[in-house]
Amino acid sequence: MERHGRGSERALLLIIEDDTGVREGLMDLLAPRFDILAAADAGAGVELAREHRPDLVLLDRFLPSGDGLAVLETLQGDVRTETVPVIFLTGDADEATLEKCLEMGAVDFIHKPASSRELLARIDRAVRQSEQQRKLQVLAQTDALTGLANFRALSVRLDDEFKRAQRYGYALSVVVIDLDHLKAINDGMGHDVGNRAILSLATLMQGNLRESDFAARFGGDEFVVLLPHQTSMEAAVFAERLRTELRGVNVQRSDGRPAPFGLSISVGVADHTVEGPRESTEALLKAADAALYEAKREGRDRVVVYGQSLHGSPAQRH
Repeated sequence: MERHGRGSERALLLIIEDDTGVREGLMDLLAPRFDILAAADAGAGVELAREHRPDLVLLDRFLPSGDGLAVLETLQGDVRTETVPVIFLTGDADEATLEKCLEMGAVDFIHKPASSRELLARIDRAVRQSEQQRKLQVLAQTDALTGLANFRALSVRLDDEFKRAQRYGYALSVVVIDLDHLKAINDGMGHDVGNRAILSLATLMQGNLRESDFAARFGGDEFVVLLPHQTSMEAAVFAERLRTELRGVNVQRSDGRPAPFGLSISVGVADHTVEGPRESTEALLKAADAALYEAKREGRDRVVVYGQSLHGSPAQRH
């Protein structure tokens, strides 16, 4: 692996090219404007792409260690790299070959040798388009009020996390959180106060997440948190911390005065483990929802772990 620089404000490009002279020439040309990763073969290039998720890949069409089209297919089949744009570098002028590259999802192709001006122009265009698409994708998957992920993004992330938990045999917990009495707050104090209550919970939630965790706003007053590598009992500790800390949060009315109520949440927790696997993401969410229903039925403002109170035993409280 070769690497040139890394600036936080610059796009990261990955060059996968077996010809040493071409690869080094590209690095020298592009390094003043971009951060560069480089690999001489398909395997190393794919691993770098998975690890660093570059903003663009410059990919040699023909590699001794693997066909460039196969590399593109591999990148597109991995959730970590499926959206990374690819420009093919090719000395082949055959139109059928170039058409195949574009059909498979490459954003462009550049004939070797290419002028520096053409190369930079095509890369700049691809990077700009990729950034615009990324921003649109973020907006489409973000809840406008809280800035958390929305239901659409949650569905994708839950599916990914569930598959990883199955593949690698680790626990995955789902925590479903309902802000108690939001309708009464909206009816009595107005939706602006209700929105502040929702924001207060979202902010507190974000402050308690690990880097690997994921939170989404599921509905008006409902949130879902995914906790990889945590059993339901470990996730219940997280949920109880939220419940306790939220009690100390004050919400302001429109005139700046404190609202005459405290905030509380009802929480349902369920997990997927090697010892207690769920058959699907739907089954995992259904279990967490059942625990949430139990928390509400028992009077709200509590945490219930699925399986601890739904089969005849007392409710699990923390």
